[in-house]
Amino acid sequence: MHSTSPEAKPEKEVSAGIITTRDRGDYRAYLLLKHANGGHWSFPKGHVEEGEVPKEAALRELAEETDLTVREFVSGVSLETSYTFERAGQKVFKTVIYFLGIVSAESRVVLSPEHLDYLWLPYDDARRRLTYEGDRELLDRAEDKLRQSG
Repeated sequence: MHSTSPEAKPEKEVSAGIITTRDRGDYRAYLLLKHANGGHWSFPKGHVEEGEVPKEAALRELAEETDLTVREFVSGVSLETSYTFERAGQKVFKTVIYFLGIVSAESRVVLSPEHLDYLWLPYDDARRRLTYEGDRELLDRAEDKLRQSG
């Protein structure tokens, strides 16, 4: 008789972030960060800590990673994505909740050691630079919402 061990349940993880934009006069620019862990281009985000709600975590992460503060949030758009990955042989199911935030045009980015570089890019360039398709879809939804709201 042999026993079969049940497959380990995936670990669940929740992060929050801000798709950050600012007005550059003749165009809207989106902030992308190049992550030191993997070198991918994405939006500012991080783990929701115990006792935090996602919006608080998103604001904290934006401040920690870039030293930016949001001037205004754009509501009425769902910016959530989920994916799975493996960490140390364990499957992880991750949900990331993004908020759409506007910072002042003269805001200056101060990068944390978690990132190698940053860029403020117009929509089309940002879409090309993002590493993951899921992030491109989020950017599309953010841009659609901003175009609708004028």
